[in-house]
Amino acid sequence: MTTGFGIAFPGQGTKAAALTAALHAHHRHALVARLLDTFDAADPDALDLTDTAVNQPATCAVGIAAVEAAFGPGARPPVTVGHSLGELTAAACAGFLDAHDAFDLAVARGALCRAQNLRRPGAMVAVVGAGPADVEWLRRRVLAERGGILEIAGLNGARQVVLSGDPAAVRETVRLAAELCLRAEPLPIAGGFHSPLMMDAVPLWRSRLEAVDFRPGTARFVSAIDAREHTDPEQVRERLAQGLVLPVRWREAMHAVRDLGVPGLIDAGPGDTLLRLGRRDRATPFVGIGEPAARPTAPERARPRTSPQSPSHPRTQSRTPLGHDHRTDRSPDPPRPDTPVRRRRSGGVT
Repeated sequence: MTTGFGIAFPGQGTKAAALTAALHAHHRHALVARLLDTFDAADPDALDLTDTAVNQPATCAVGIAAVEAAFGPGARPPVTVGHSLGELTAAACAGFLDAHDAFDLAVARGALCRAQNLRRPGAMVAVVGAGPADVEWLRRRVLAERGGILEIAGLNGARQVVLSGDPAAVRETVRLAAELCLRAEPLPIAGGFHSPLMMDAVPLWRSRLEAVDFRPGTARFVSAIDAREHTDPEQVRERLAQGLVLPVRWREAMHAVRDLGVPGLIDAGPGDTLLRLGRRDRATPFVGIGEPAARPTAPERARPRTSPQSPSHPRTQSRTPLGHDHRTDRSPDPPRPDTPVRRRRSGGVT
């Protein structure tokens, strides 16, 4: 039974203001410095974070920087999981590849996705407050009336589904949803992610992945592509390759994390998209990376998964419940899943 909280990493959907603030907060981190150098930017304010090619490596860099700032570069969470692009960050945090290699892959992925959207433009829309059957009825009506491509791209919760496809099909989805009294919110993301529109980019993306050294992880890793734990580095690599086209099964992944005995997840950010999704769906408890939601605990340091676990140094503590508190030999109490939160507009992440 795992005693500490795992870490969840979001995808590209974070608002630019929140991402810029996170970059400023971690501007001394090596990956943030590499980001600014890669795009020849003097500071985070000079980055065009509406550009997929910039947003993806920025999101990856900040996610890794935030975890290292909170828990140290050697911290070993009990499990990591990522939403879309966040799966790459999660794999690095779990030790399957080097953080700098993950950043390089995020740069490559962002460039590939931008180029693919120029070749085959796409768009995305979140349908909120409707169950899967209602969304599938909406989707099939759009295809019957207009044709084109419109696929389920993300199953974020019991009542939030993201659709991805041709811009015309997405526009028709918004129109027809209003007619059916459903709430459909177009996402500010340029591309038909997690749909056949991205298929042409997979061979080059796979070749980029194959050029990077993947190794056995130091922490558990759950893929949101198939909602399963993976220990084989080649399987992790393949899930990352398929993730451009296959849908994100986020709610199922949350159940998989819970079934591993992990009491909850920390949203590493940037932003709080996963935190809000988690608290709304309640599949597993969520806290933000800066929240004092539980007693400080001592994270474990990275080591091969086959090695016996040993207590961390008693003075090493973090502000959120990543690992076990060996001074009291008690696990952190998970936050109440019914903690009141302010309701805000919700979108998807990619």
